[in-house]
Amino acid sequence: MGLGSCGGACPRPVSIVAVRYVWDFWPELRLRIRSTKNKLLIVDFDGTLAKIARTPQEVVLEKEAKEALTRLSQSPQYKLAVVSGRSLENLMSFFQIKNVIYAGNHGLELLGKNLSLPLKAKKAKKLEALVWLLGEKCREDFAGVPGVLIEDKNYTLSLHYRNISREHTLFFKQEVGRFRKQYAQWPLIWKKGKKVWEVRPKIKWDKGELALYLTKKFRGALPIVIGDDVTDEDMFKSLKHSAITIRVGHSNKSSADYYLKSSRDVRTFLGESCRL
Repeated sequence: MGLGSCGGACPRPVSIVAVRYVWDFWPELRLRIRSTKNKLLIVDFDGTLAKIARTPQEVVLEKEAKEALTRLSQSPQYKLAVVSGRSLENLMSFFQIKNVIYAGNHGLELLGKNLSLPLKAKKAKKLEALVWLLGEKCREDFAGVPGVLIEDKNYTLSLHYRNISREHTLFFKQEVGRFRKQYAQWPLIWKKGKKVWEVRPKIKWDKGELALYLTKKFRGALPIVIGDDVTDEDMFKSLKHSAITIRVGHSNKSSADYYLKSSRDVRTFLGESCRL
């Protein structure tokens, strides 16, 4: 055989399409958005619309983002949805914008005109007590670990460890592993995000399912999806072949087609979208 030959049995080369920076492809993206009459803009909150802070309570939604969202919500061409892992009540505390769809708890809570969660999403209500009980067990276990923040959001649970010290990191990882193993039979899903573990009901409903639900409600609209974390990948995958999918932060492991560098970059994108 010649150099590099494998006797005709070589595997086909895998074609990897790298995620592309929005502004490098803006002329063609702008044309695609402008040429479509109706748009469905689905945007994550933390890390996307707002910069991630040390704690969820310290997050601030910049005035520039609010103004752009307000203008988009008033446009007859756009339907705007803000989707978050926060509880719906907590998410709404950042907004006073009408004509916007708000979804909390990764899509398990929904507020929007003529919108109602399907039955499979409502099953989460039955698992609320288990989420609470797991939260109590975690609070007891991590009571002596400074920097761990546990959020019980009724339908879901968040274990934040952004502010944990190095000396407690190993213990935290070991305990999370123990919890996941000990309660593996519970109908709950553990998902690791940016310095947070998200625990939610094991049902066929997530941000991806919600995004599909919205695209069916607003059939014919071009979906534009923007998010920054693992739970947003569910939306990117669900709408891979029909939407403009944008990740905040570069990653070739993402299912998104494009990326923006930061929440500030997102604000610029929203501002440009207002002008289309």
